Order: sequence, then C-alpha cells, then structure tokens
Amino acid sequence: MATRIAPGFLALITALVAMGVASMALYVPSLPAIQAEFAVAPSETQLTLTLFFLGFSGAQLLFGPLSDRYGRKPVLMVGLVLYAIASLACAFAWGIEALQTGRFLQGFVACVGPVVGRAVVRDMFDGPSAAGAFAILGTALAVVPALAPMLGGLIQTHIGWRASFVLLTVLAIGLLTICVFRLKETNETRNPEALRPGRLLGIYAHLLRTPFFMGQVLVSGLAFAGFFAYFTEAPFLFIGELGIGADTFGYLMIFTVSGYATGSFLAGRLVPRWGPRKVVLFGCGFLLAGSGLLLALSGELSLVRVIAPMSVYTIGFGMVIPGSMAEALRPFPRVAGSASAVLGFFQFFCAASTSLIVQPLYDGTARLLSVVILLVAISALCQFLFLTRNGPPKT
Repeated sequence: MATRIAPGFLALITALVAMGVASMALYVPSLPAIQAEFAVAPSETQLTLTLFFLGFSGAQLLFGPLSDRYGRKPVLMVGLVLYAIASLACAFAWGIEALQTGRFLQGFVACVGPVVGRAVVRDMFDGPSAAGAFAILGTALAVVPALAPMLGGLIQTHIGWRASFVLLTVLAIGLLTICVFRLKETNETRNPEALRPGRLLGIYAHLLRTPFFMGQVLVSGLAFAGFFAYFTEAPFLFIGELGIGADTFGYLMIFTVSGYATGSFLAGRLVPRWGPRKVVLFGCGFLLAGSGLLLALSGELSLVRVIAPMSVYTIGFGMVIPGSMAEALRPFPRVAGSASAVLGFFQFFCAASTSLIVQPLYDGTARLLSVVILLVAISALCQFLFLTRNGPPKT
C-alpha cells in the first residue's frame, strides 16, 4: 500500500471521479433556457437531472464488478468512449424527450470514472491513509462544482446550452487519451468470478446486511441528497424567481462549494486526530445547523437567506464524505469495486429520490425545500448512530 499520492496521479483520479459532478453541474445554469427552448414545464427540465442521477446510480452496480473482474483500466477505457458518444447525443438532442434519454445514458456511463477512481484509491491505500487520500481528493474535487456552473453560465450566456455537452465530449476524449498512456492497472487480484450472478448477488446481499457498511453508505448518500435537492431547485429560485443571469448564478456556486472545500479540508486534518466516526458526527452537526437555518430563514426569498445556510450545510457535507467513504470500503479489500459500486449507487439514488421529491413541491420559495433538506439531515444522523454503533465487521 502506498503512503503518499503523486501529484499527477491525484490530478488524474480527481478528473475521473469528477466526471459525474462535471456532467451534472456544467449545464445546471442552462435549465431555465432549456425549459424555454423546448416550451415545457420546469419539472420536465428538472427530470433531465433526475434521470442522470438514476442512470449514474444504477450502472455503478455493473461497472464495479466489471472492474473487479477485468481490471480498472480496460473498463475505464470502454466507459469513456461510451460517455463521449452519449454526451454528443445530448448536444444534438432535438426535443426534451431526446435530451432526457441522452441524459440517462450519459449518467449510466459517467459513473465509470467515479467507480474506478474510488476503487483505484482503495487498491493503493488503506486505513488512515485511505481517509487522507479521500480527503485530499474531496478538497480537489471542490474546485469542479465551483468552476463547472461558472463555466456553464458563461457558455449559456455567450454560446448556448448545447456547447456544454460538446465540451464534455472533448474532455472525455482528452481523459481517454491520458489514461491510455498514463494510468497503470492497480487491480492485482482480479476475480474471475466477480460477474457470476450468484456470487454477485451474494456480495451485494452481504454488503447490504452489514450495518457498519450501510451506516457509512447512507450517511454519505443522505448528505449528497440534501445538497442535490438544493442544486435541483437553485437555478429556478435564483434565475427564475430572483431574475439573476445564468453567468451570475454560476459565480454564486462558489459560496456553497467553498463550504464543501472547507469541510473536506477540516476532515483531512481531523481524521488522524479524532478518527473518522467523530469527524462524521461533527459533520452531521453542520448538516443539521445549515438545514435548520435554511428553514428558519425561508419566510422570504433572497440570495443571502438561501446561500448562507447552504454554505453551512456544505461544510458538513465536506466533513462527512471522506471519512464515511473510506470507512465503508475499508473492510472489503477483495471486493473494493463492488463495494465502491454500492456506495456510489446509494449516493446518487438518494440524490435522485430527493430530486424527484422536491420537483412537484416547487412553489417559488425555499420553504418546502428546506423541510426536505432538514429531514434528510436528521435521517443521516439517526441512521449513522444506530447502524455503526457496534463498529466495523471483524475480518
């Protein structure tokens, strides 16, 4: 196991893991414009985001075992090629139904980067060093959801939303080229039975029956869900209700992403001292504080009344993710790809479910959104305390 991360390796893995976030965040400032172009209801446009989450979550259960069986690199190569094709299909969508279909397919293959990237980190690091690696990765990843909406807003203002998907296609081709020459295979114990249906179902059943694993997975997934519920509604609140420009909306994301970066940075410093469990619990406190403050301020819609509470929430989000991800994968080195797949599935399935919940509740205010996020934060803390109380399984 390695003890330090080479800068080039970190940059490549960060780019791969960031594929999902970039695919989601880049076009978010364009949602109102897409709605106007296709003359559909806001919920129809928001569905392009939800379908991406569903595709992204479900496909991880396939790509994880594939990487355990055939290795990380070949699975990644195929996934990147398919991702480029799906992104190009989104760029040339002729109607909302075509875009919805393209987004589902894009999400389905976009998960290959995060699944393989997390598994590569798990292949190379263990214990506290793994938590540290995920924390460094999380801090670096904070740049992506900050820059993507900013860039997406500029693209929307000056070129149009289709150019965002063209850019994602070009980036996928660039990553594919780099991986061909620079990424080394890290799966030294390929499992020839990883795709056998009976064994695969057995692995997933074992993971789902492991309380410690599920506690770590769900606290991560629920923290994701609260943030992406906000991400689903934010463009319509800020652009539609408050009338700010798409480019300005992108710049505003820096506040919530800075909160995430702060939390992730703190997690990297505190995990070696406090241990992952205490850091996750501390992060849950920020989730509750931010969502509670959002509810308290939701009587009147303004930028400050929404962004300030969500910045507090994302500090907790950044603290929860590194420790929970590392602890979830730590007991399962032989099936790291499959465990990573289940982790990613629940993260984005929770995000998709919450996104579906908030869409019909949209009323032009942050009130109902704040209630959903608060309930998610309470659920994250309660299930974590209950499921992880006995510690990790004995190996």
